[in-house]
Amino acid sequence: MLSRLFRRRHKRTALPKKNAAYLIWRYLGNANRTWQAKFNKREYPEAKQLGLDLEEAGILCGSSTTYLSEDGQSALAEASELVLGLANAAMANVKGPQTGQRKKYLVELVRGVSTHDADSPLLKVALDTKLLEIVASYLGLWPSLYSIGAWLNYPIGEPPMSSQLWHRDPEDLKIIKVFIYLVDVDEERGPFCYIPGTQSFGKHANLVPVHKDSMRITDEEMATAIGPGNWTTCTGPAGTMILADTVGYHRGGYAKRGNRILITLTYTSGTPMKPRKAQVKEKPAWFKAQIQKAASPGDDLLRA
Repeated sequence: MLSRLFRRRHKRTALPKKNAAYLIWRYLGNANRTWQAKFNKREYPEAKQLGLDLEEAGILCGSSTTYLSEDGQSALAEASELVLGLANAAMANVKGPQTGQRKKYLVELVRGVSTHDADSPLLKVALDTKLLEIVASYLGLWPSLYSIGAWLNYPIGEPPMSSQLWHRDPEDLKIIKVFIYLVDVDEERGPFCYIPGTQSFGKHANLVPVHKDSMRITDEEMATAIGPGNWTTCTGPAGTMILADTVGYHRGGYAKRGNRILITLTYTSGTPMKPRKAQVKEKPAWFKAQIQKAASPGDDLLRA
């Protein structure tokens, strides 16, 4: 069990090198998951190279067909229909900024703290074997599904705020967040933006711009440390999928014109800095691989 001091010291921090904290996190707190990732044969050989690509930049962006198996793609089609239906219902009620929500520029169509049915198409996407193997290749250990969500972002005519500004996420030492666009997303619809190399062990891991807010950084502040030419903006058609270690600097969701609708999935180690959000009502019967069981919320197969 990782101590409170450990969590407090390394929350929202990118490690420049593999130090004692990392070794404790990986080989003590997640020993079983590390062993499983090292010695279990992958079903998808390409997962290794995709994990190496993630290590280099901290981000991958492309078609969902690259990162999901055929079963995962079928589940995504079903999940997309479900989320788009929720979005259509929500848009009928959106008249302006959502003052009753934590982030007034979005509607959480599926909340990260939700409990999911065993046969939920969202859960089937999140626990897709190919996707899990890619995440495991990057983390160096079998991942744990932390949360499942779906968002509707829309313009509110105000300056960027909260997660629309540059920041690092706090869930773990290494994190993979997945974003799947369900509509075409251009520069005007709040695309996900990332600074490659700012993840743990990346070439810019030490980057800390001078900034006023304790957690959020404006474009102007970030540009004084690393110029916009080094920022990656992930635009693309519906079906575009992004995998990113969000310990690296990122921002998104600042829609100027039109709405952004997406599914988001978060993966951590078995010992995240913050308690896991996602829950499942009962163990799915459709599992084909041990890595799915190990990632499933509530499964104690690899409890640390």
